[in-house]
Amino acid sequence: MLDGIVNLLKAIFCQLVVVLYIGPKYLLKEHVFDRHRAPTLPKTNDQKTVLITGGSKGVGLGAVKVFLKLNCDVIIGCRNVSHAQREVEKLSGGDDNVMKRVKIFPLDLSSLESVANFAQSVRELGVNIDVLVNNAGIMKASPRTETSHGFEAHFGCNYLGHVLLTDLLYRQLLEASDKSGVCSRIVNVSSSVHTLCALMDGLQDVHLKEFYCPELAYSNSKTALLMFSQSLEHKFRTAGTNIKVISLHPGVVYTDLALQDHPRIVREFTKLIFKSADEAGETLVHAALAPELEHENLAGLYLENSLLVDIGDYCKNEKNQTKLWNETKNLLKLDEICAFI
Repeated sequence: MLDGIVNLLKAIFCQLVVVLYIGPKYLLKEHVFDRHRAPTLPKTNDQKTVLITGGSKGVGLGAVKVFLKLNCDVIIGCRNVSHAQREVEKLSGGDDNVMKRVKIFPLDLSSLESVANFAQSVRELGVNIDVLVNNAGIMKASPRTETSHGFEAHFGCNYLGHVLLTDLLYRQLLEASDKSGVCSRIVNVSSSVHTLCALMDGLQDVHLKEFYCPELAYSNSKTALLMFSQSLEHKFRTAGTNIKVISLHPGVVYTDLALQDHPRIVREFTKLIFKSADEAGETLVHAALAPELEHENLAGLYLENSLLVDIGDYCKNEKNQTKLWNETKNLLKLDEICAFI
């Protein structure tokens, strides 16, 4: 009885933090103090191959639009391949040359088998990967669910699936940097909601078996991705590996993901105040291609609205990072992540 009351109060607290603190703070920031700015990028990126998860809708599709305009070759991993094909056809305007620059493969990040199959399909293309954008994700308002491997659904899909994918495509990223002489990049789409995980120390129970609410589940997964970015970037920098790992908050964005469980009147109102998916997509492209990030030291930093900002003490804590790294290896049954070859 008492545990139930405590958990109810925790759930209410989590919701209030998101609705009354994090959401308003970033809406005010994005509309008043730090309005969206289109990134300044090279006009052409011929010969660059970008792989993006969740590139068939929302923020991912917004990024794909810009990547194609910049003449990148694009590989999309998504659940609904036919939907992605229709969207790419719209973007191409019937131009076969554009269609030829896009490859689409099925990918369900909640299934480790699907991740492995997708990575194999990509490797069989015989191309190197200049940029890996780990973008896809879920945000559920439903009760707690698990993946087929027993992971909490948000943690499994948004985080563990992307870590495994990064590990499986590590060689392709290395080979791209060796060929071009320029850093390959791993772009991990996190969120400002990592603040909630820090307040709740959410990663002490990554599967949220003791206490669950969807806001904390989503926050945990995005915090884990942010901390993983810091750990991997540090390992690459220390080893002299020519790959850069960048994480970012794309903004408070109007997408089906964020608003799928809300009434229509709420969805229509948020269109007026949230950043559009195309604007958010530009923040991904900036992280993926902006030349000024090439030599930045990203320790303790991530991108908000295309500007580097501090990630906070919880995410910078080396003990927290090491604990998550080791737990991730154990859950994925990996001896090491992105083992140096």
